[in-house]
Amino acid sequence: MAKIGVALSGGGYRATMWGIGALIYLADVGRNREVVAISSVSGGSVANGVVAQETDYRDSPGPEFAGRVRPLIRHCAHTGLFFWGPSTNAYVRSLFALAGLACAVTLAGVAATAVDGIRVLSGVLLVAGLLLAAGALVVFERRSVVVDRALARVFFHRDGVATPLRDVRRSVDHVFCATELQSGDHFYLSPGFTYGYRFGTGAPGGLPLSTAVQVSACLPGAFAVRRLPTDPHRTAPGPAVADPAPAATQLVLTDGGVYDNMADQWLTALADRARRADRPPAHYEVDEIVVVNASAGMTWRPLPPSRFPLAGELAALVRVKGVMYDVTTSHRRNTLVRWSERRAADGEPVSALVHIAQSPYRVADAYAAAGDRWPERATRAKEVLDALGDDPAHRAAWQERTLRSSGTRTVLRKLGADTTTDLLFHAYTLAACNLHVLLGHPLPPALRDREYFAGLVGRRDGP
Repeated sequence: MAKIGVALSGGGYRATMWGIGALIYLADVGRNREVVAISSVSGGSVANGVVAQETDYRDSPGPEFAGRVRPLIRHCAHTGLFFWGPSTNAYVRSLFALAGLACAVTLAGVAATAVDGIRVLSGVLLVAGLLLAAGALVVFERRSVVVDRALARVFFHRDGVATPLRDVRRSVDHVFCATELQSGDHFYLSPGFTYGYRFGTGAPGGLPLSTAVQVSACLPGAFAVRRLPTDPHRTAPGPAVADPAPAATQLVLTDGGVYDNMADQWLTALADRARRADRPPAHYEVDEIVVVNASAGMTWRPLPPSRFPLAGELAALVRVKGVMYDVTTSHRRNTLVRWSERRAADGEPVSALVHIAQSPYRVADAYAAAGDRWPERATRAKEVLDALGDDPAHRAAWQERTLRSSGTRTVLRKLGADTTTDLLFHAYTLAACNLHVLLGHPLPPALRDREYFAGLVGRRDGP
């Protein structure tokens, strides 16, 4: 029996649904019983957290698992969490109201000054405007905490009390990956440990599960960095590195995707980590690494000139961030593909990629034509092509669906029923096809059709 590690990438609720679709496939064919760890960043961490909260993944047959995650599916389709989402709407409205009032009062003060000079009224208005603006900034800084609490209310609680991370320790290790900005490394939060290369090993203490998910999904700019006390999250010092963090009193955490948006770093470096004196207590190895990647890569998008210099600068900075994410992720994807073929030949862990930019025909086509080098994979590739329907109409339909999946925006607001259904259906089918070809996982006798996932999504006002 193989030991499988699953990595769930970032990408907002697009990534959440993409990860759930792949996990439903593994549960359907019984390979969830071989999963020892699920690592995640950003939107993938929402899926990972809900799985940890609701079930022991290894012990959940396919239909039972789908039922356990159905509330998450319906939430992503019909409700949403942030900007807009019922659990955070009051915060967003209050923020805009406070900012608008600050602008109005300040402008009134400026107008009064222009008309009458500095008088009591104009001075009061100007001071009040500045105080309101300062208050709006304070409220704005709390957006990460607001989302943390919303996650706890919506997903991560028991009897109204936020679930501690340590209380979801399962037979599967759920690892939430954040980026520690002082060290520039990943920082890992798990029900059994916390770990950072320069911080060493620690314990989750009383950290809520919702906080572990939120710091992993703390998209720069959209959310403020989180500062957590180092103690009790460090019990063993870090290794002898050039710049350790022995005196740090705070962890400064942001989105795990800043360091690795595919969340594979935890799994690919397991063997190296196990040799360190301060290694985290992760008592498992992996034979297979399944990377479920919901980031399609950048496409051509003109950056028009702006009449407002600041707006143009901000748009350029957003694009720069996107390029940096995309370059690192594309290098990781290419490395995983090469690693898959090399490791398969020498008996070490093998990897497989479930990439949102791929049609289910992509990998099957590549290996069906490579029978001289990979005869077993070629045979399985032909089985996949037969199951999909190897004709222009089916290929065109899947190509269109792939373009729609890839173009889904990175948001935490509701996706809509059709988009959610397509993401689940695409992820499930692609996982079934790619993992069958690359790893020899079972190909279901009849692949789930789109209507099955439409049934999971349901309607906003009913089943």
